[in-house]
Formats: sequence, structure tokens, C-alpha cells
Amino acid sequence: MAKRKRDRTAMTTVYKFPFDLKDIVVLKMPAGSEVLHVDAQHGVPCLWARVDSKAALEVRRFRVAGTGHPLKEDVGEHLGWLLMRGGSLVFHVFELP
Repeated sequence: MAKRKRDRTAMTTVYKFPFDLKDIVVLKMPAGSEVLHVDAQHGVPCLWARVDSKAALEVRRFRVAGTGHPLKEDVGEHLGWLLMRGGSLVFHVFELP
């Protein structure tokens, strides 16, 4: 998936987006948000993104899959992984096309 273009003159901020651990995650994010990192914070899965806080919201969809879980070929761009339960579970996060 191609990187989203940002207006370099816009003021940006890093936002955290906590999400429930399920196969498909749907988040409303400012348009053009750039995902920076995926991890768990205090046991809660989170995605951090650089955003233009004045941009209109758009819906973004993500696939969360545990290591060893089957994936479709068109699963999208791998954004990162997160450890749960003290590292005994590893989940991979992909942005769906």
C-alpha cells in the first residue's frame, strides 16, 4: 500500500488509538493519518499515528492476526506487531486495502 501524502505545511500531532483485540479493527482517524507504531500499553492494544487534527475523519480498517493464523494474499501492508500476556502471544497488524 502506498504511503499517504500529507500536506507538509499542516500542523501534525501524534495520537494514540486504543483498540479491541479482534480480527478486524475499524478506526475513525483524521484523513491522511500516518501510522507510526503498533504496540500494547498497559495490556491494551494501541496504534499511534501522526495526524492532522483538523482533517475530517475517515474510516480505516485493520486486520489483526496471531502468529500462525492464516492470511489472505491481499491482507495489506504490515504495520507492526504487538505482544500480549507477557509476550506469550504475538499479534500482527495489517492495514486492509
